[in-house]
Amino acid sequence: MLTGPQPMEKPLHKAAHWIAALAFTLSALFAVGPAYVFSPFIASASAADLATVQAELAAAKAELKARQAALDKLAQRYYDAEHQLAETEERITVVQADVERASTDLSTLQVRLNERLRSIYIDGNVGGLVVLDAIFGTDQLMSLLNRLDMLGRVLSEDEDVFSQVERQVNLLEGIEAELGEEQRAQEGLLSELDRANQDALHALEETKDDYNTLREKVRRLEAEEKKRREEEAARLAAERARQEAASRASSESPSTTSSSSSSSSSSSSSSSSGSSSGGSVGSTGWHFPVQGPNSFINDWGYPRSGGRTHKGTDIMTPRNTPLVAVVSGVISRTSSGSGLGGVTIWLKGDDGNSYYYAHLTSIASGISSGVRVSGGQTIGYAGNTGNARGGESHLHFEIHPGGGSAINPYPTLIANR
Repeated sequence: MLTGPQPMEKPLHKAAHWIAALAFTLSALFAVGPAYVFSPFIASASAADLATVQAELAAAKAELKARQAALDKLAQRYYDAEHQLAETEERITVVQADVERASTDLSTLQVRLNERLRSIYIDGNVGGLVVLDAIFGTDQLMSLLNRLDMLGRVLSEDEDVFSQVERQVNLLEGIEAELGEEQRAQEGLLSELDRANQDALHALEETKDDYNTLREKVRRLEAEEKKRREEEAARLAAERARQEAASRASSESPSTTSSSSSSSSSSSSSSSSGSSSGGSVGSTGWHFPVQGPNSFINDWGYPRSGGRTHKGTDIMTPRNTPLVAVVSGVISRTSSGSGLGGVTIWLKGDDGNSYYYAHLTSIASGISSGVRVSGGQTIGYAGNTGNARGGESHLHFEIHPGGGSAINPYPTLIANR
């Protein structure tokens, strides 16, 4: 009798059925897609990676913002002193003109006084001889004025002339005292301007390596975040597609499946159309002109020598910091002359705007009029040529929409820093 194997037949038979059922279940699941089976785990890992990158990016941006705020305070201090100095120099110009007018008026009164004294002498008035002796015995006008009381007694009929002279001298002394105060203020502001300049440039130079490293870290993390976002968006889109496929596969009605497929196709087409027509391109491709630590404020309209006002933004930065084309375009003009701007570059952008760079220490090799450049390409190096000679190293930057009059570049610079 074959009695040995018989007890094992039923367990093996059940195991075979269990394995077959498991295989059927897995095949059904993987028919929808293996990622669908493990999607909760994948979603969790993907979201965690994106959150990690975003947290690191936020921390790097916060550190960069704090460093930039500290640098901008130095620029604020410098440009405040420069602003006050310009206003003081304008007042000095006005007071100097007042001094010249007062001196001219006093000279006119002196002529009248001399003519009167001459007539007294010609008339033979003894008092006139005393007056003449008092006048011609000294070379200083103040010595004469100190004797006005005596002259008034001798020549009482000319009291009005002497009073006018006295008032004019007092006026002149007051104006000259005001001029002295303004000049002392000017000296103090020049000293403060020099200290502010040295402090700002020292800080910019000291932080240069760390600043550039941090800036590069932010750029890298921004690129990484963009990549993670795109991956997450693609994963979610694939997940939705798999869910829709699973829903259609489990449907019992062929007509419902057809209708759902048609609706899904229509929805997908509509979504694609909406995506291709949307999106902002306002600042795409625009590069901040200074590639290194920088400091600036909204100094548009600040007073300048000769009654001018500032028509750009001055961006403080260490000497020889690379300056780049803010957009792709053509170099329309360069200058290495000794004019107000010193070494300058005009860039005619493909966006229709013209951009002006001034006070450069030098122009990059290969950059000249007619040369085409790409956005972000180095075109020169920061300095202090032109009327900035001896002052702070900086880029004077202007934006001319359509090649016309300059507009305040500060909002654009802040938005693209």
